[in-house]
Amino acid sequence: MVGYSVYLGVNHEGRRQRRFFRQLSDAETFRWTHSANPVHVGELLERKTELLYCLERLKSMGVTLVEVVDYYLLHRANKANPTLEQLVASFLEEKRRVGRSLHYDVSMKYALGSFMDSVGRDKRVGDITRKEIADYVYNKDVGDVTKRGILTHLSVLFNYAIREDCLATNPVEKITRPTVKFHKPNILRPVDFETLLKRCLALGWNDRLVVFVLVGFCGIRTEEASRLKWSNINLQNRIVEVPAEVAKKAQFRNNPIPQNAVEWLKVVEDKRRLGPIIGRTWKSQLRSAIISARIEYRQNAIRHSFCSYAIGAGWPLADVIAYMGHGGSPSMIHSHYRNVVSEEDGKRWFSIVP
Repeated sequence: MVGYSVYLGVNHEGRRQRRFFRQLSDAETFRWTHSANPVHVGELLERKTELLYCLERLKSMGVTLVEVVDYYLLHRANKANPTLEQLVASFLEEKRRVGRSLHYDVSMKYALGSFMDSVGRDKRVGDITRKEIADYVYNKDVGDVTKRGILTHLSVLFNYAIREDCLATNPVEKITRPTVKFHKPNILRPVDFETLLKRCLALGWNDRLVVFVLVGFCGIRTEEASRLKWSNINLQNRIVEVPAEVAKKAQFRNNPIPQNAVEWLKVVEDKRRLGPIIGRTWKSQLRSAIISARIEYRQNAIRHSFCSYAIGAGWPLADVIAYMGHGGSPSMIHSHYRNVVSEEDGKRWFSIVP
């Protein structure tokens, strides 16, 4: 038989090994590849079981071992494959370093912590499959909006892994997002909000009153309002300052104070106050005030009310979005909150006074 052979060295028994090729070009290609990435014949024999196992697993997929290796070399990560817990810790540290808000840090810790508890904190990032993520999201007993939010959080995390060369592709990208049907936002009637404010005033709950006023008339998020200080309220210039470290999007903004809100804030104004408006137990304090007022209330109803009544009262959409510090598109805000209340009710809301 005419052809060409390439000397491979000796095996573990000391015998010389060669490989035969019919074409010179094939022999030269093999020799060049073998010289650049030499694999001792003895190692091939020792790993025979591993190779056969891999070939058996690939048989049903209709791909060759060469194709698998080529794909890995093309898409592999350049860094070590960290555990999920290591990746999350590194991700959160970067976000703190670049100045993301405390609210962002807390919400991401909660969302990612739940995911780690589900799939395993010691799970290697490269081993997390799209099916595992989809099962985690769609098996949770939460609404479609929350499910979309979870997928968004996880996508941000895996995109970070790609930027850090810990992952080649984002397993969340091809997961179908749930369809969110439009539901009329839960809002308070103007008479109920007036009852709540006057109840706080009658019981001397000035801190709770101020938080409700900032949310209901100035569009500030409850979490943001609860972290403001009395010094952030400037009644002389009719401005509420929302510092970057307080704002959800870590973007400083000044919210103008409507005239009726000014009147409420003047009632409880005390220039000697410099510290936080409300204490750390603000959630339970606000909840107790709502219960005490005996009004029908759903989560985030006061902020939803602000947006609905502001649009109903004829406020420019750009002003409403600026007040809320919202990152959504104007069309989404407009379609979600328009036609929820009448113009008369909108004006009634912003005429509630002490």
